[in-house]
Amino acid sequence: MKKKIMVTSALPYVNGLPHLGHISGCLLPADIFNRFQRSIGNDSIYICGTDDHGTAAAISAKEVGLSTIDFVTKMNEKFKQILNKLNIKLDIFSKTSTDVHRDVTSDFYKKVKENGYIEEKSSTMLFCEHDKVGLADRFVIGTCPYCGYEKAYGDQCDNCGKTYNPNELINPICTFCGNPAVKKETNHLYLSLNKLSPKLDAWIESKKDIWRPHVYSMAKRWINEGLSPRCITRDINWGFTVPEKGYEDKVFYVWFDAPIGYISMTKEFGGEEEVKQRWQNKDCEIYNFIGKDNIDFHTVFFPAMELASEHYELAHNVVGFNFLNFEGQKFSKSKKWGIFCNTLIDSDVDIDSLRAYLVSIFPENKDSDFTYEGFKGNTNAELVGKFGNFFNRTLNMINKNFEGCLDIDFDSLENLDENDNEMIEAIKTYPNTIAELFAQTEFRAAYKEIMKFASIGNTYLEKTAPWTLIKNEDFTSARKVLYLCLNMAKALAIVASPVIPEKCEQIWSEQLNFNGLPTDDNMWEESSKIDISKSHKINLPKPLFARLDDEIIERYKQELSIPFDLNDLKD
Repeated sequence: MKKKIMVTSALPYVNGLPHLGHISGCLLPADIFNRFQRSIGNDSIYICGTDDHGTAAAISAKEVGLSTIDFVTKMNEKFKQILNKLNIKLDIFSKTSTDVHRDVTSDFYKKVKENGYIEEKSSTMLFCEHDKVGLADRFVIGTCPYCGYEKAYGDQCDNCGKTYNPNELINPICTFCGNPAVKKETNHLYLSLNKLSPKLDAWIESKKDIWRPHVYSMAKRWINEGLSPRCITRDINWGFTVPEKGYEDKVFYVWFDAPIGYISMTKEFGGEEEVKQRWQNKDCEIYNFIGKDNIDFHTVFFPAMELASEHYELAHNVVGFNFLNFEGQKFSKSKKWGIFCNTLIDSDVDIDSLRAYLVSIFPENKDSDFTYEGFKGNTNAELVGKFGNFFNRTLNMINKNFEGCLDIDFDSLENLDENDNEMIEAIKTYPNTIAELFAQTEFRAAYKEIMKFASIGNTYLEKTAPWTLIKNEDFTSARKVLYLCLNMAKALAIVASPVIPEKCEQIWSEQLNFNGLPTDDNMWEESSKIDISKSHKINLPKPLFARLDDEIIERYKQELSIPFDLNDLKD
């Protein structure tokens, strides 16, 4: 039965453009998953956009001489260019500074308050006198009150893992200007996470066998340590004003309004009815694709907010990834260490080759590492040597010896031997195996099976040697072999299309000469059928992928390691 699927990826923060680690952690897997869901016939949409609010965006806008709204608008457009280059296809890529988002956030807050989960407290907050802003947790560092680590953040120490109130941080300083942060007493609104803990824990437990182990364990750690009320307002001038008397000079904290963006962007895309069908429908499966640093927000804070609103369905799966490193180290903008996506926009890098390699190293259960040697090896050995080679050999022989038309169908095949039957079995079963892995968000394993599928085709060609059959004028046997290979080519174009959509679309239309696209809705069921018509004629083949040599790799190392400079927005 056709399912409704809602796919989201963590909203990228607007203050900087992504590197490949960000892409592999949530945006690319969400795109692949959404493409797959549509190809098996499900009603799937993919929503994302920039997270626009918070102190960092306001200060960066000031530093480059732009109004904050102009800054976030320009950055949002840069993100769209990158996503377009990477062939990451969304139903909508919006932002959290829209009027629609303001209205949805305000309504969300009112529901949470009506249900008794908002409380007012006087608290000590950190403030930067130099920049005239309240400092959010990630924009202040100091000494951890528990372990003495000197670069602890305002709410959590990455060294010992302890959480605390920002006013407990020792010797806090503003990360923007380096000046000491001062403490100020002020009233703020808090979400009563402590009241929501039992319901939240029950939901987390219900996902134990669905989530990846590290996602479940991170969520449970918060529950086991005990949830406290969490502040949802801030003393800055960039954000949505709190619709509450006495709070006209405060805005919603960015972590509160940002995840609500999934709902507001859905509304922006399809109106209230779309929200009803995706977020208020227990039969719609919601998938949040996120990196390791966003697991807490999507397994604890946002679901707690949804529970408090009593108005929206929670995620079916929070698909948490780990970190992608680069050549054995963390990506570093200051060291120009990594591949920064702004450089891809005008690059001649084959995007499908890049997508395929990233999928092969997705940090699904542990951190992984991008290396140029690995990129070259995957392109040359897998995409050229296995995948592309199978298409090229098959189509070349059909064109050269049979003028592009085999004049045969499955019902007329004769004298099927063991090799033929193995090929038939592979075509009928591999698409289902690959589909199961995609459905379980096991992308690396799915990619391996796709390449194994292509290897079976190449092995079949070697065993049957249709070039020898043709030489010996055994055209009936040659047609049989090439017909089965042609059907496998059709299957491969479909099952690989979520990962390498551009190349699969090219071979489908330009070379295999089929109608529609392998990425079309409900196309997957065609992949396991051996049903190409007797009269079907293919077109001339051409290589799908180009080999990478050391000279090209060295050029990429120079061209792709240049981080985006915010000052370029002035142009």
